Amino acid sequence: MVIQDQIPFLYKIAYKYTNETEIADDLVQETLFKALKNEASFKKGTNLRAWLSIILRNNFINEYRKKSRYTNTDDVTTYIKDNENYKAKNAGISSMHLEYINDAITKLPENLKQPFLYYFDGYSYEEISNMFEVPLGTVKSRIHHARKKLKKQLQHLRAA
Repeated sequence: MVIQDQIPFLYKIAYKYTNETEIADDLVQETLFKALKNEASFKKGTNLRAWLSIILRNNFINEYRKKSRYTNTDDVTTYIKDNENYKAKNAGISSMHLEYINDAITKLPENLKQPFLYYFDGYSYEEISNMFEVPLGTVKSRIHHARKKLKKQLQHLRAA
């Protein structure tokens, strides 16, 4: 049996997996490429059709896994934007929460507040360390403590 004779069989399987002719063609082509590349691993006298269909199945699974690893955020944001469940029900509550957050930040001790605000604005730990002329570990510690204090002060918002 020659590999070339198995192309129609492989195409039928690929089409069952994908339901799209172009993707099935690509899958068959990739399968044939890998089969020819690894021809030495095929044992003569065994079932060529089964060997090829396993290669095809593994190619399909690998491609599926690659695609599922990377989600398209455009679809998610479109869904959330149009879905009523994700819209703020009351703008007053949202603005009230912002007031609580701003108030909690202003109540932070100055040595924690400034590094936290700079970090929040996008500055790196190193940049903040250079601004305040303190060691990098001190900056990380201050930001950590600021977050911890804010989390404790704003705990009541999580229940709302």
